[in-house]
This record gives sequence, C-alpha cells and structure tokens, in this order.
Amino acid sequence: MLTAVRRTSIADPLAPAATPAQPGDAGTSPPRTLPTNAKGMGKDEFLKMLVAQLKNQDPLNPMDGKDMAAQLAQFSTVEQLIAMNTSIDAQKGSQQAMTDAIKSLETTQNERADELAALIEGQMAMATVGKIGVTAGNTAFVDRAGQGTVVIDAGTTGGKGRLTMVNAKGETVGTAMIGAVKPGQQSFELGDLTWSPKPEPGTYSYKFEIDAGNGQYVSAKTYTAGRITGMKYENGNPIMIIGDALSVPMSQLSQIRS
Repeated sequence: MLTAVRRTSIADPLAPAATPAQPGDAGTSPPRTLPTNAKGMGKDEFLKMLVAQLKNQDPLNPMDGKDMAAQLAQFSTVEQLIAMNTSIDAQKGSQQAMTDAIKSLETTQNERADELAALIEGQMAMATVGKIGVTAGNTAFVDRAGQGTVVIDAGTTGGKGRLTMVNAKGETVGTAMIGAVKPGQQSFELGDLTWSPKPEPGTYSYKFEIDAGNGQYVSAKTYTAGRITGMKYENGNPIMIIGDALSVPMSQLSQIRS
C-alpha cells in the first residue's frame, strides 16, 4: 500500500527575507478602531462584548469555565450597580419632592398660625374695653366724679406716702398724703384720698414718694393706669385707647384690672 506523503517546502536560507505587508497592500486591512462610549460601558455593551467573545473563541481551546463564571459574575455586578444607581436617583427625586412639600406645609402652617394669633389677640383686646389697663409711665386720669387709679411699686420700702399731681405746665394741682404704703406693687383709688387741693378732672403726670421713717422721701416706681375706652388697629396690631386720648399697643399693657 502506498502512503501519501505531504511535501513541505523548505525555505532557502540564502533567499532574501520577505518584506512585511504595508497598509493598503492587497490582502491586508487597516487596523480596527474599537468603538468608545462617552458614558462608560453599560450592561448592554458588556453583554455584547461577552457574546462576541464566545462566538469568536477558538473551538480547540474554549474559554475556561472559571473564566466564564467570573465574567458572568462581573456582568451581574454591573447590572446590580446600574439598578442601584437608578434606585438612588429615584430616591433623591422622591426625597426632594418630600422636602419641598414639607417646606410648603410649614409656610402654610405659619401663615395660619399668624392669622389665628391675630384673631385671638383682637378678641382679647375687645374684651378689655371698659377695664383698667396698666402700662409703664406716670400718667393719671381723673374723671368727672374725681375718680381714677394710680399703680406704684414701692420695692422693699414701706412707710408714709405722698402723691403729687402735676399739670402740663409743670404746676402742682393737688397733693394727697397716704398713711401706710406697703412694700411691693399696689394701687390707690384717687377718689378715696384726701387732697390738698383736689385736682380737677383731667389728665396729669404724677410722682409718688415714700417716707421710710427718716424724713427723706424716695421715689417709687410709677405706672400709667386708666380705663380702656376703645380700641383701634394700626398695621394689623390692636391699639388700646386709655382715658380720652392715650394710645397704647396691646402688647405693652402689663396688667388688665377689673
């Protein structure tokens, strides 16, 4: 039996070396440029690359199972990261919407609270009309019947008191002696005092002095007290009218007396 023998040509060692093929020569192709993704590789690109790698692998030397498992694990990780990214973006949008809603609700609640506070303040102010309002100052009101109220704070001092009424010209129009003044804040009804002389109805400034026992009078802290005869609003704030013309903001009243 004859056996076919494959002949193999042996290169002549003296022959010149073959010139490498240049780009553009017949039988050659220019280098391939891989496509790029400006946003980076996503799961679709990764899957396409894996499929192309499987299709073009050497059938006599296929991809090792461990390598396949590693690449599939990478693909799963990429997919999970993309899903996580999408979820985080959605949560950010939801949190922003919730934050905006909370801010809007706080604004609305503050506005409603201000409106409610103004309404309550207005109702309280209306309820004080006809009562005695007390605020800082030294103004006294004497009505036609000779009645009026002064409020003083003697501090820790007690003893005999002297009340002096002064008109707008700085003239003394009446003086009253008070037998016993206790320490602390207290009020006196002008109609119950003995005057020398008795002041006419009107609006006066006054001073209140206390003799602690050594013949030296010390001044007590004074307040303006008068009947609240009306109320008005200025810039949305209630203003109380004390006596005939004294206007005092509701917030500046320290006491309301019956």
